[in-house]
Amino acid sequence: MEALVDDLDHTTIYKRNQDYSEESDGEGGLGNLNRLIVRPPGHSGKAKRGHLCFDAAFECGNLGRADHITELEYDLYIRPDTCRPRARFWFNFTVENVKQDQRVIFNIVNFGKEFTLYDKDMTPLVRSTSRQKWQRIPRRLIFYHKSLVHRGRKILSLAFGFDREEDVYQFAAAAPYSYSRLQKYLVTWQKKAENFATRETIAQSTQKRQIDLITIGDLNMKEPESKEENLTKTKSSEIKKRVVFVMARAHGGEPPASYICQGLLDYIISSAENASAIRDHIVIQVVPMLNPDGVFLGSQRADLLGSDPNRSWHRATTFAHPPLVAVKEHIRKITSEKKLQLDFIIDIHADISHEGVFVRGNSYDDVYRFERHAVLPKFLSLRLEAWRAEQCVYNAEPALAGSARRALPPPGVDAYTLAVSLAGRRLSPTGPYIHYTEDAYARIGRGVVKALCDYYRHIGVVPPRVGAPRKHRETRSRRRRRRAHYERERSVSWSPERRVLAARVLSPPLPQTSPAPRALPPRTARHSVLRARPQPPLHDNVLPIITGTAVRTPRLSVVDMSAYIRTPASPQRPRFSGSRFHNKHALRRARPRDITSDDYDTHESDS
Repeated sequence: MEALVDDLDHTTIYKRNQDYSEESDGEGGLGNLNRLIVRPPGHSGKAKRGHLCFDAAFECGNLGRADHITELEYDLYIRPDTCRPRARFWFNFTVENVKQDQRVIFNIVNFGKEFTLYDKDMTPLVRSTSRQKWQRIPRRLIFYHKSLVHRGRKILSLAFGFDREEDVYQFAAAAPYSYSRLQKYLVTWQKKAENFATRETIAQSTQKRQIDLITIGDLNMKEPESKEENLTKTKSSEIKKRVVFVMARAHGGEPPASYICQGLLDYIISSAENASAIRDHIVIQVVPMLNPDGVFLGSQRADLLGSDPNRSWHRATTFAHPPLVAVKEHIRKITSEKKLQLDFIIDIHADISHEGVFVRGNSYDDVYRFERHAVLPKFLSLRLEAWRAEQCVYNAEPALAGSARRALPPPGVDAYTLAVSLAGRRLSPTGPYIHYTEDAYARIGRGVVKALCDYYRHIGVVPPRVGAPRKHRETRSRRRRRRAHYERERSVSWSPERRVLAARVLSPPLPQTSPAPRALPPRTARHSVLRARPQPPLHDNVLPIITGTAVRTPRLSVVDMSAYIRTPASPQRPRFSGSRFHNKHALRRARPRDITSDDYDTHESDS
């Protein structure tokens, strides 16, 4: 276990330090279970195999309570965020001291939101020390239902079997992405991108974790090197460097935002043509983790002091929200520069109620301003898989006044909330459900860069691709000439200049071996008026009419299957005699018994 990474670097409970407590009274846990051994009632002494040990006192961990119900069943409670008791969805905990082939049922009983993706096809993740790759628990082992025992609340019950005693098992709502993992990744990424990217710290969180700002591209304008520099000096002074600002991980319980941001950073330093074009002409600035304290503590939405960062932009203070104040000050500096133009602010989030990818935007009274605001989502829809246009909302609700897309953008800047499902997507309305993986989230980040490149190519900031074939739109007359026309009778309005193609020959004419018999007259020819009309002559270059003698078609005979099926013998009903059966009101036929397919005895057949 020494070689394992991330959250599974634990020791067994038999070798743990005696100073460790089974309660969560340490600062690192902040209410999480700290290696709690759940024993059956009446049991004391040393823990045995099968007495599960729950632990969530690690980075990104969240589990506040575990109750032993029966030998197979445990009730688990999510620890709510600080000062936000309704923020309960994210869970991440480990289980050890298991017994070989032990079967358990975990009930997560205190979700803060009742209608979530667990109603559909979302399932939690699991991994162990010997199998480090995250795997989805099969849907047939997941039950999201209302429990009368838990006051009618919806609980998530998952059945699981432990197959290896020496393994430590980790369960999570989604694949976690910790603050330590981000710092290790940025160190490696900075070495690869040192020629065209910079990394700086713009603030520190309440617990003294750094807020990184990554700048890809050159903020300084390049002077034009041409002989007509004096003539174009006024025009070049009006050209501004375009800037795109991207933020991620404002909420600790949304790790897909970090995977999307990592995919964006990996693609933008690659040798792809779109990536190099963006680096040369556009400046992209990224804040990969805006709430590192909430990520470290395993909170769903809040930071250390209990405030939601995406609802506090309009009332951010230096003491309570240092990352927000630093970002607002940085955006103010960008907009005050005369040679820089901030175009977009993209805030990346994860959603627990919808599938696929969608955006949340702002609404404007000016129609032309709103149309310009909706242009970038059009390019995103062409590049991102499983785009949900029906989930895209543009509003100006007062309850969202503190969100980044409402409070952060200056006048003329478009701000969006890019949301991706925490579970999965469907590529078609009736298609199969596909869960998101880490690679799938990274592809979304690459799609964002491609959509930005398409947008700036469309407006002329980024030059078109070298060697790319340009599609010429054909004129209407040329498209009509290419369309096949069939031979038809000439009318008065027919023009000899119009080009008419010969009719397509579907098959060669039949050889005249014998005189063609008289064809059966059509149904409409029975009328005397219609019979007098001349029939159009047949041409040799069209499909000939196959004629023949009218033959009366015999009726299909119904095959009697009674010879092959024997009805089970039933006792004969007794016959009654009496005058009451001759009465028309009393005489009724006995209804035969319904015979199912299991009562028939069929003969063996070759089919």
